[in-house]
Amino acid sequence: MKKKDLPFMPDFFDRYINKVDDKLSVIDALSETIVTIDAEFVADLKALKMDVYAPNKWTTHELLQHMIDTERILAYRALTIAREDKTNLPGFEEDDYVVASMANHRELDDMINEFQIIRVSTIAMFKSFTDEMLLQAGSANGVKISALALGFTIAGHQLHHMDVIKERYFPLLASK
Repeated sequence: MKKKDLPFMPDFFDRYINKVDDKLSVIDALSETIVTIDAEFVADLKALKMDVYAPNKWTTHELLQHMIDTERILAYRALTIAREDKTNLPGFEEDDYVVASMANHRELDDMINEFQIIRVSTIAMFKSFTDEMLLQAGSANGVKISALALGFTIAGHQLHHMDVIKERYFPLLASK
């Protein structure tokens, strides 16, 4: 299913969903975004070490951990909604998660491996959903959202943060 099949555009998450190419199905969007982490990208991340582009911003390790945690949470929400569980799913405070993650003590290669494994798992889960399951709607943090919208949100969330890394972090490499 594609973005045009979304029964409605959820508040807040539209900024991520709109980053995904309209021509892509949710499976293709999830599959295409996993390949954006290539060897050159990883080398640049390693060269940054724990640099930040401004005070009180996350390191790239913390940003990657945020992407990992968010994908897990959004995938769980999609599963819950696809299975017609009507529970209002809780929100989460991303800054608290980042602090508790201790991401700056992790090896970057391990984090990238974890991210890729999670994405493969997310793709498998979305492949298992029927169109009817994808169109199921539920509530997460008080926002009405469909399982399909969550799939596009996962892909768009990664695109958003990859753009942040390229636009705000990678320019720091020029000063090294």
